[in-house]
Amino acid sequence: MADEVAVVKNCAGCKKIMKKQKRYYRNGNYYCNKNCFNNKQAEESKPSAA
Repeated sequence: MADEVAVVKNCAGCKKIMKKQKRYYRNGNYYCNKNCFNNKQAEESKPSAA
């Protein structure tokens, strides 16, 4: 049988279920919209509190 392709079902930022027409692909991940992508980038750029 052919290998199955993994389908991304949740947004990398907010973990909401995504629909096919609502995908926003950036930096190797799928997001539900540009705002969610920007929020995730800002969260990752913050220095850790530890």
